[in-house]
Amino acid sequence: MFRLITTAILIGQLIANAAQASCLNSNADTRLRTLCVAETLAGSAVTLNDALLLDTLLKREGYAAGIGLPNNVARNSYEPYMTPILDYNTNINGGNPNRPLTLGTLTFTGDDENLKLEGVVAGLGAGIGGRSILGEGRYLDYGANISYAHSPEHDMGITRRSANICSRNHIENNWFFDGCADASGLERELAKDSTQGLTISTAKLFSTGSGAFHSTSVGVRRQFNETYEQNQIQLGWNTVRNKGAYTGFNASIGEAVPNQLAQRQSLSATVGTTVFDRALTATAAYSYADGGRLLGFERNDTTRSVSINYSVTTNFSVSVGYRETDSNIDYFSESEPTFSVRLAPIRF
Repeated sequence: MFRLITTAILIGQLIANAAQASCLNSNADTRLRTLCVAETLAGSAVTLNDALLLDTLLKREGYAAGIGLPNNVARNSYEPYMTPILDYNTNINGGNPNRPLTLGTLTFTGDDENLKLEGVVAGLGAGIGGRSILGEGRYLDYGANISYAHSPEHDMGITRRSANICSRNHIENNWFFDGCADASGLERELAKDSTQGLTISTAKLFSTGSGAFHSTSVGVRRQFNETYEQNQIQLGWNTVRNKGAYTGFNASIGEAVPNQLAQRQSLSATVGTTVFDRALTATAAYSYADGGRLLGFERNDTTRSVSINYSVTTNFSVSVGYRETDSNIDYFSESEPTFSVRLAPIRF
C-alpha cells in the first residue's frame, strides 16, 4: 500500500506545503486520510512536519518502516476519555405519543403515566478507543463507551452503552477485507433496547483527478435485535479532497422480517467542509421500515432527517436539525426539531 509514495518524499528541502492538512477531515477514516496525504505529498518537497505526519500515518496503518524516519509509533495504543453531555431530548422516558391510537373503527387512549416526556438532559460519558497493529496493513480497531444523561425536570435519566471491534486487513493494490462486531444498548424509564451486529465487507481505495481520493465498500451484515434477526447489504462511497471537502454516501438494504417492523432501506448523504476555519458537517438521511403488525393492522414508517453540526470552537460544537416520521398509522407519525451541544472529549 502506498508503495509509490515513500521514495518520492524529499525531506531535505524545507518549503511550505500545507496541502495535506486538508486531507484530515474528521469524517474520513484513517485509511482514506493516509492515501490523501501520501499521494498529495508524492513527488513534492515537504516540510519536516509534513514528513513526520506521513510517517506516523503509515506506521499507524501497520507499515513499520513508514518513510524511514526515526519516529516511534506504538504497536498497541489506547486512549481513555470522558465526554460531557448536554442535549434536548424529546423522549426521555421511552413513552408513548400524547394522542389516541386509532385502528380502523377502534380508538385507544393511553395511560397518562406512560406518555413521553421531553426536556434538557445533562450528564457524562466515558470510554476507551484503541488500535493493535498486527502486521503490514493489518490491525484491530476497538472501542467501548457508556454514558448517563439526567433530566432534573423529570428526575430520570438515559443510559447508553456501546462496544465495537474491527479487524482491518489490506489484501493488495489498495483492496481491503474487514470484519466487525458491535453491540449497543439504550435504557430509559419505560423502554430498553439492544442491538448487536456482525459485518464483513470489502473496500477499495483509489484516486481520481483534481485531488480526489475515494473509498468504495460493499458488505453483508447480520443484525440481532431483541425480537428478530435480519440480514442486510451495505454500500458506501466516501471521498476526501486535498482542498478539504468530504462527501459520503451510504446505503443499506434489509430483508423482510415477518410480523416485525424492520428497516428495509436506508440512505444517507454527508458533506463536510470548513467555514470560517471551523469544521461544518451536514447530513441528510432517509429510511423505510415495514412488516409491523398491530392488532392485525400492518404498519410501515418512512423517516427523513437533516442535521448540521458546526464547531464553534475547537472544544465546542452545536448540532441542529429536523426529523420527520410518516407512518401509515397516524399514532406513530411525528416531526420534531433536534438540538444538541457537544463538548470535546477529555482525553487521558
